[in-house]
Amino acid sequence: MITAHLAAGDDFEAWRDAARPLALANVAPDEITWTVRGGEESTLPFDQAPPAPANGAQLSVPRAFVDLARIAIRHPDTDRFRLLYALLLKVSHDRAAIADRSDPLVARIEAMADEVNMKRKRASSNSATAWKVLHDEAMECTRCHLYKQATQTVFGEGPVDAGLMLVGEQPGDQEDLQGRPFVGPAGQLLDRALEKAGIDRTKTYITNAVKHFKFEARGKRRIHAKPDAGEISACRWWIDQERALVQPQVVVALGASAAHALLGKVVTISRTRDTPIPLEDGSMCHVTVHPSYLLRIPDEAHARDEYIRFVKDLARAKNAASI
Repeated sequence: MITAHLAAGDDFEAWRDAARPLALANVAPDEITWTVRGGEESTLPFDQAPPAPANGAQLSVPRAFVDLARIAIRHPDTDRFRLLYALLLKVSHDRAAIADRSDPLVARIEAMADEVNMKRKRASSNSATAWKVLHDEAMECTRCHLYKQATQTVFGEGPVDAGLMLVGEQPGDQEDLQGRPFVGPAGQLLDRALEKAGIDRTKTYITNAVKHFKFEARGKRRIHAKPDAGEISACRWWIDQERALVQPQVVVALGASAAHALLGKVVTISRTRDTPIPLEDGSMCHVTVHPSYLLRIPDEAHARDEYIRFVKDLARAKNAASI
């Protein structure tokens, strides 16, 4: 008997990484015990090394299986890991098996996925109503002095069941006028980077750590001014409410101010950029630069390299969010 350990019960990537070598060795489903360690660190995913793969063994499964398994693994059925593994073995030998609705195994796993999707829809409907109430309350926010000069509150936008949330610093000039996050020059750059990373903005929740535009007037121009710790703290209540409603798997902090709001402390991007940080609600925080930083780099080659790295950061967050 082989025991496979998972850190979380709904982590498809971790289950896949454990299931792959077992499937390559053609280990039978009943010879594996699946356990969830609840986030405990483990040097190895197994108590003992799995058998060596058969000579020339390759594992290829249809995309439909991957899409189905990503959803079904979130079902509370305690037998889900074994069932998914059994189906993995089946479709690795017969790719067409995934389309056989008369197969009891396929039917059971599809029913699990349907239940997960139905629960999501119900939660989304309730959350949408709660979000509208929260949005309307935010329009009247006076938690700090920034509302006095700003045109309006700029609240977050996007689906309330998004797996990925992006958090910026604060609205800029165009955002303040239009009432939407990331619609100015930095937002346009972000849109290009999201597309390059394979992220659909319409399926992503996007917001800011501070909801009002802080600026210094210079003639007719309004120049961005960095929010201070007190302003970030005063506005943190809103971002906490948004996170509680959306419940994203991954939150991306775009810049140091966003990281400060999410982590509750000052951090440097260079030290936290490549290491996802767990948040108290179970989501993971990925820290990267704010897109406006890329617009300020004078050297063209350096700007290009930093843009590529930014896209990679977003792609890593997308993969972690299983979207």
